[in-house]
Amino acid sequence: MSISLRHRLRGPAAVCLAASCALLLAACGSDQKETTSTSARIAPAQTTASASASPTASASPRLTDDQAERERLVPATKVTWDKATQTAVATVPQGKLVEAELTWAPPGAGASASASATASGSASPAQSPGQQTPAWRTSVAAQDGTLHDVWVDGVSGKVISDKPDADQDSEDKTELTDRLKRATVTPQQAVQTATQDNKGTVTAVELDDDSWSVDVVDTSSWDKTTYQVSSTEPRIIAQEVDRD
Repeated sequence: MSISLRHRLRGPAAVCLAASCALLLAACGSDQKETTSTSARIAPAQTTASASASPTASASPRLTDDQAERERLVPATKVTWDKATQTAVATVPQGKLVEAELTWAPPGAGASASASATASGSASPAQSPGQQTPAWRTSVAAQDGTLHDVWVDGVSGKVISDKPDADQDSEDKTELTDRLKRATVTPQQAVQTATQDNKGTVTAVELDDDSWSVDVVDTSSWDKTTYQVSSTEPRIIAQEVDRD
């Protein structure tokens, strides 16, 4: 075969080979673009899902100042209202409860109880040095109407102080004596009536003109409900929820 014939035979074969290579490269390039495009479509979706999940996981309910204060005070208190008032009434001869409120003890008032508890190894966080001590501030009336301010430690249950009300006059004493005589419902009955449907923590009890005012704190939300219970029959005459 002559040289010119060999050249004519190689020409078509070379053309076919080149065309095949070109098609193969084109197919590879298309696959690569397809893969890149698919990855680009998936990546933003994954990023978006991750970003949207984060705020939801970190969200938490926000308490008001009063709710936060109740959240601190109530769990720190170890002595219930009835135990505290029983102690307070016992300090006044023939005493009768007029008011009891859970609050923080005056600075230094619960220091001896805290030191005693620390020495025995039973101190709670509320009793640590530099921190406040919960206490029940009560008002107890003597038989002649003299009002005594009696503070009871909310952790140890001991009396912190007992002082007669220096601002009372004879008219005040007479009015208080009459009010106590009219109140045929006891504070224990008033609390029982107020908590029959609300099993929260009692933080205040007070005798008004014709009713007992009872504060009950819901420890799941730290809302406070104030019940007005008739002082002459065990029934609720009004109630108000404080969500602040």
